[in-house]
Amino acid sequence: MSAAAGIEFVADNKGSEAQAVLAGLAEHRRAAMAARPGALVSHPLCFLRRDEAGTVRAGLVGEVTMDWLFIDKFWVDERLRGQGTGTALLAAAEAEARRLGAVGAHLYTSSFQAPGFYRKHGFREVGRLEGRPSGHHRLWFAKRFGAAPG
Repeated sequence: MSAAAGIEFVADNKGSEAQAVLAGLAEHRRAAMAARPGALVSHPLCFLRRDEAGTVRAGLVGEVTMDWLFIDKFWVDERLRGQGTGTALLAAAEAEARRLGAVGAHLYTSSFQAPGFYRKHGFREVGRLEGRPSGHHRLWFAKRFGAAPG
């Protein structure tokens, strides 16, 4: 019998099969965090900057869960970069995360995106996957609130 026997491929990461995997993972987390069930509560966050017409020109999407802010998506329109919009969005997200009891923030980005921005705001690189995509790197950053930059 091969190691792959019984393994099924489903080309859908949002359907009922994927939901069953997520449910199993959630149950495992609940058991592991039984002493602190509140830490598993997810607080979704979305901060936006709109132009005069109401069009979204920048935003940060994330969640506070397991004591940390995870910044999932962060974008600033090219025309607004360098004007403090990203800094203001990040500050708003961090303030809300602290209000919710988070001890820090973490995220991933690519070397061709904004690693310098995150370093400037006190994040430090905690991981790197070279060659994703080819010629670039996937970078993981984190910072504890109240910690000295660097």
